[in-house]
Amino acid sequence: MTRSKLKRAKVMILEKFDGSFKDEYNKLEAYGQELRLSNPGSDVAINISKDAFEEGKRRFLRLYICFQDLKLGFKSGLRPLIGLDGTFLKGKCKGQLLVAMGQDSMNQFYPLAWAVVDKETSRTWSWFVDLLKRSLDLNNGAGVTFISDMQKGLLDVVSTVLPDAHHRYYARHIEANWFKKWRNGKMRKLMWWCAWSTHEEEFKDQLLKLGGMSQDVARDLINYPPKAWCRAYFDTQCKNLMWITILLSPSMHGF
Repeated sequence: MTRSKLKRAKVMILEKFDGSFKDEYNKLEAYGQELRLSNPGSDVAINISKDAFEEGKRRFLRLYICFQDLKLGFKSGLRPLIGLDGTFLKGKCKGQLLVAMGQDSMNQFYPLAWAVVDKETSRTWSWFVDLLKRSLDLNNGAGVTFISDMQKGLLDVVSTVLPDAHHRYYARHIEANWFKKWRNGKMRKLMWWCAWSTHEEEFKDQLLKLGGMSQDVARDLINYPPKAWCRAYFDTQCKNLMWITILLSPSMHGF
């Protein structure tokens, strides 16, 4: 028996026990409708490929979910702080998971909305952030702070869809990029003292110490806008040390 025949036989056996991917995707519309019925007020959006549709076919493209209770929780008193991140799906069905996370009064992550998309691009982020804006009634983003990595496409999306929102970077992400170039433990420590500074003068003092070790190092650090990663420059509505130091990604991998 040839290798190709064995592979086909394996696929047939797995489909017999688990069902085919096609059958599962065909149930998505019913799944979305059931979510809306069992969770009134929830937002569920399912997109199919336009190109496939024009050919008379239906092919899954994107899925967005935001439950009503999660919306109400955010609106009733959560910090106006939203983390955006994405991660690869590693199961049989590939793609990427996009997630918007908040933080509750116990400093625990609070899922707000999530989406399954084919790729993490400016287009898919724009689609996701626009739906999130509607779900949470964010309007132009006034009074809301977003935090993400420094992916340019995402930064542009937030500034376009929510022009009045604040945007911060993960300090860990800045550290990782900056430390690749400047591998020095003392400099690394001073970088964190800069990030943790609660007053502008304190930040300048720490930056001066760093500059005393190397002007190039200090100059390279402030290429990252301090208002996006230093506490001294944060909007007073959303000052939270935890969000400076912790990435969303580890929690999302188990989400």
